Amino acid sequence: MRQALFQPGSIGRTELKNRIIYSSMLLRSSDGRGHFSDAAVQSLLMRAEHGAGLITVPGLVSRPAADAAYGLSASIAEDLFIPHLKGIVDGIHAAGAKAMAQMGARGTRMAEGVRTVAPSAMRFAYEDAVPHALTIEEIQIYIREFELAARRAAEAGFDLLELHACTGKLVSMFMSPYSNRRTDEYGGSTENRARFARELLEAMKRGAGRNMPVVVRMTVDDLLGDLGLQVDEGCRIISILDRAGADAFHVLGGTQEKLWNISAGYFQPEGVFGPLLAEVHRVTQKPLIGMGKLGRPELAESFLQKGLADFIALGRPLLVDPLWVEKVRSGDEAHIRSCIGCVNCLSFASRKDITPFGVSCTVNPGVLREPAYAVLPPARNPRRIMVIGGGPAGMTAAATLARRGHCVELYEKEAETGGQWLTASHAPYKGAYRTLVPMLRRDMDEAGVHVFCNTPVDASLLKERRPDLVVLATGAVPQGLPPVRRPENDGPRIVQGNDVIMGRAGDCGGRVVVVGGRYVGMEAALVLAGEGRDVSVIDMEDIAHGTNPRLGGKYVSMLAEAGVKMYPRTPLLEITRRGAAVSFCNAFVELPADTVVLAVGVRPAVDLVPVLEAEGIPYRRIGDCRNIGDALYAIREGADLGREL
Repeated sequence: MRQALFQPGSIGRTELKNRIIYSSMLLRSSDGRGHFSDAAVQSLLMRAEHGAGLITVPGLVSRPAADAAYGLSASIAEDLFIPHLKGIVDGIHAAGAKAMAQMGARGTRMAEGVRTVAPSAMRFAYEDAVPHALTIEEIQIYIREFELAARRAAEAGFDLLELHACTGKLVSMFMSPYSNRRTDEYGGSTENRARFARELLEAMKRGAGRNMPVVVRMTVDDLLGDLGLQVDEGCRIISILDRAGADAFHVLGGTQEKLWNISAGYFQPEGVFGPLLAEVHRVTQKPLIGMGKLGRPELAESFLQKGLADFIALGRPLLVDPLWVEKVRSGDEAHIRSCIGCVNCLSFASRKDITPFGVSCTVNPGVLREPAYAVLPPARNPRRIMVIGGGPAGMTAAATLARRGHCVELYEKEAETGGQWLTASHAPYKGAYRTLVPMLRRDMDEAGVHVFCNTPVDASLLKERRPDLVVLATGAVPQGLPPVRRPENDGPRIVQGNDVIMGRAGDCGGRVVVVGGRYVGMEAALVLAGEGRDVSVIDMEDIAHGTNPRLGGKYVSMLAEAGVKMYPRTPLLEITRRGAAVSFCNAFVELPADTVVLAVGVRPAVDLVPVLEAEGIPYRRIGDCRNIGDALYAIREGADLGREL
């Protein structure tokens, strides 16, 4: 057992049984009227029941409905919400944990129809609307509302409060010289830019009572260089808030202008905010809460042992594995399911087909379905099931089916399992991705799945094995060249983006045009640019369209830094002897190329469907061979089918 993680500790007058905090995970599951859904409540309570010392009840809206759409958030803006929140707090207490209410204000990136606000009226990179600059009178309304909200939190029985002053939301926008260009008492000097946060903190103390501990979750470095708040000035603001009564600081960096810095995706290293913690330690003696990819128990323990942090906040690690605390306490760390940094948990808005609506997770398909997923019932009618395809969908289905008592064989035509995920996880910055296949393979091995690699399935093998049911998880194959004209015996080489990423494309020459500006196209372009080639990326839509903005924005930034030429809204017209002819700004432009790289999507691999139907073998399709999606959909379908059959 990790000793430091399980030592009790105190924040203000509140003692916690261990040093593990379930950080604020906005599950985006509510009734639209300011109450958490039952699914969201059950999700929070499960993390309390399995050992976290402190549960953060996230993102409570402090503004009345007349001024702020509750949308997918929960509210503490009126007294009528106290009973609902008290029920959650009582459940957390019954599970042996303490409860912390997080309060903040979004400012920008608001729901449609809701006015966006900021310290200053300026254009931000992430949205077109120029926000309204708050007047002093409007600032005072916020302060009064936070005071009232803190009083309600105390009446609901919360043990601590947290002021959200980070990630480029409203409070942190006031602190930053990038977003705060005011000339009144709320702008200009460090003290003036810290004034809004200080007055909110003081108001929360007044509302809840001086004995209620208040944690400040604060960005101490915008990670925008000299354009924004930097760590030296961030530490000066920490000192101001320390003197104003803050009981602890939850330390991080980043702002919305560069979303990838605030989302702990696969681009960030483990313990990414450790250096910021070290700087903050120099200016305050108050407890510090560490966060940012600390899900590996050894690393979390080391942050405590070295004195970098006094508590460890785990958001995605506990979302991915609700049993994380119990597994660490029992010494079963080998079975912890790890966050892979895909940040699909933040892509809920584009997944309206998932039920219940809200946050979902690639690795843990049970999020917001915890009671149903807590028990895996045995199969009523065990069958001999053949799973064809060893990607994430097939591996998940096979393990789930075998654990329920079915006799399961999985067949993979390649030398190893993983499918398209092997390509998706190949980039050097995707170390977290490379943990997924070993996790899924371990699940299959422990469940007793018989795995056959280097074994293509055809009619003869199907006749020989004659399964009761086939789960077809054969994935997808890359699309070929779009229907455009090309020279018969001349012109550039044409290769697939996957082959470039995996190092199978051979010499691509000095000039390359990549057709397709999503993940495969952008990664292939980065590989080629890293080899010193002159690379252009074209797409019929925007570069990075349809990708997670917390990842796509980083890719676009990396492409620009690598000198890759980007041509959004640029259709391919034809392949010529000299390269690729495109329509750019409604003009015919010929881009010279020795090689054209195709990254134009994939199509379902369904060649076995007619064979199965001819043999009369029942089958079910999952993953990309049913409908093109991503690993979240694939694993979810595999898990759901495994429970259904």
